[in-house]
Amino acid sequence: MLARVAENIYWLSRYFERAENNVRLINAHSNLLMDLPLVDDHDGWMPLISINGQDDEFSEKYLSANEQNVVHFLLADKSNSSSLINAFFAIKGNLRSCRDVVPKNVFEDINSLCRMVIENIDSSLSSPSQRQAFLRTIESRLQAIASGLNCNMCHDLGYLLMRMGCYLERADMTSRIIDVQSTRLSAVNTAPEIMAIQAQRWVSVLRSLAANQMFRQHVRRPVNGPDTLTFLLLNTRLPRSYSFCLDHLEQCVKALKNPEHVIAAIGTLQDKLKSANFTTLARDPVGLHDFLDELQLGMLNVSAAISTTYFPPLQDSE
Repeated sequence: MLARVAENIYWLSRYFERAENNVRLINAHSNLLMDLPLVDDHDGWMPLISINGQDDEFSEKYLSANEQNVVHFLLADKSNSSSLINAFFAIKGNLRSCRDVVPKNVFEDINSLCRMVIENIDSSLSSPSQRQAFLRTIESRLQAIASGLNCNMCHDLGYLLMRMGCYLERADMTSRIIDVQSTRLSAVNTAPEIMAIQAQRWVSVLRSLAANQMFRQHVRRPVNGPDTLTFLLLNTRLPRSYSFCLDHLEQCVKALKNPEHVIAAIGTLQDKLKSANFTTLARDPVGLHDFLDELQLGMLNVSAAISTTYFPPLQDSE
């Protein structure tokens, strides 16, 4: 397989995962704010911008972080490189070179979804209920596409590259969601009403990662910080946990040639997870932020190692 085609397959999968993560996150956050009616617009909606690390970029374009501005910026703003509509433009662009790799029926489903999103995204923002229904449709269709790829595509080199992109993007989003939401949780105030708000925010973290039901089934305790962190970062059977993604990313890389540099970068992250004390970190927002920041920087190193090892140099990718 040509390195350029391999790179397009890898990024196609990353944009799939990024789009699904973002639509779920926005819907979960909207539901959280319904349960926290006293939170003002800025404090309520700005975390969605911070998760993507776009605070400065957003502030340059919008005067306030109200629902309308944040939702438009994240979903329909073509000048925002991380917006949902630009993710689907990127999916279309990467899909062109993957025609011979992706099963025909899935190829057609992807094109149909891209067209639906691009044509209807502006009109879908007319009301919160219409937006949520639109985002749920996108999420379900993305999951159907993922299922089609898993069931109909040979689990060969192309499939491995897709899984690598998926696991890397998923792990990165897991750490970002925990990072931004957890810094808003007071670790000191133990008043009952504050503790209730803390629990609700941890529930929102779980819902943003489609993990709330699985947490309740496997942990069997009320939602709290230490258990949530342990579940989302260390559980090896939860598909969206950080450890699960790292372990499966490592398995994919080992099936390729010259995996040493990538595996070394993954091993550094695995060691950080094993040495962490999540009971302490859950009560220390500053320490937790620093720890998660290290994970995000480490994942950038993994991404860079993959690109350097398997994809064409940047100067040749015009």
